[in-house]
Amino acid sequence: MHALVYRDLNDNGIRDAGEPVEKGAVVTTGTQQAEKPTDSNGSVMVAGLIPFQPVTVGIDVTSLEDPMLVPKKALQVVVPRPGVPADIEIGLVGGGDVEGALVKNGGLGFEGVKLELVDSSGKVIGNTLTDFDGFFLFERVAYGSYTIRVAQDSAAAAKIGVDLGIHFVLSPDKSVVRLGTVQAVPQAHLAEAGPGGGNNSLH
Repeated sequence: MHALVYRDLNDNGIRDAGEPVEKGAVVTTGTQQAEKPTDSNGSVMVAGLIPFQPVTVGIDVTSLEDPMLVPKKALQVVVPRPGVPADIEIGLVGGGDVEGALVKNGGLGFEGVKLELVDSSGKVIGNTLTDFDGFFLFERVAYGSYTIRVAQDSAAAAKIGVDLGIHFVLSPDKSVVRLGTVQAVPQAHLAEAGPGGGNNSLH
């Protein structure tokens, strides 16, 4: 497989003229890392892949020089073929952090609740558990528009609603979003909201 790693400056998913390549990035295939990082041309060849067997390709983000860079697509899938290197381009975009604290009625932290980070297409791109004081953090999130919701299993166990009413945008101008305290909504309150009030899932 031949991989090219570059900085997608205009965030369009395609390498345009003038967009710089990324030297020293470590490409991953499945659970393995490439033996060498990308060279001065942003390129690396990865050998030893099993022909006709799909493999996920990503980036070890700890190898990137800029700690705020993240791959636009966390993973891509290629199917190696004998004697024909599969070409893949990995675009890097800016990223940021999102933090807050999930609290119960009365302001106490809500511990051990699984939260999901959902992008504008409705895809879950990350999850985290709240700490003892309700604190949560999503790190190295690519710029874009997101919502945060409670995972269905956690919502059922904690008897709280899924929708937290959190919507935000990460951008170069706002790469750190501090949400402050976020109030969990008890399911009993949802039921009191009237017809349809108990159905709190995001679709």
